[in-house]
Amino acid sequence: MPDDALKEIAAASEQPPDDTPPRHLVSQEFLVLFQQINHLDDKITQRIGQVEGRINQVENRISQVEEKLTNRINQVEEKLTNQINRVDEKLTNRIDQVEDKLGVRMDKMDDKLNNIRLWAIGTVVAILVGFAGVIATLLNH
Repeated sequence: MPDDALKEIAAASEQPPDDTPPRHLVSQEFLVLFQQINHLDDKITQRIGQVEGRINQVENRISQVEEKLTNRINQVEEKLTNQINRVDEKLTNRIDQVEDKLGVRMDKMDDKLNNIRLWAIGTVVAILVGFAGVIATLLNH
């Protein structure tokens, strides 16, 4: 029998036509084990698919929660920014008012100091003129 025919017979697990012993590429035990391995492989592949599906669900849920948190953070940040801007505006207005009042009071104080300065100069001039008059009177007598 040609070699090719023997290989085909062995691959198909057929019995040769004459009384020669059967030629198999693999034993029946190996085929059973191979079938069990294939069955386990199918189960594991199915389970991996289920786990991957669950992982995708969890990732989607995480993405949704992250999006919600990001939106909420942005809302809170915007609200705080608006409140800070309002407080800043109020404080700026109040500081401007205080500066205006202080400027008016300082102008009043400056006017009063100018009046006091003029009064003091006038008093000094009067005292000097008085002393000069006393000295002139003493020198004439």
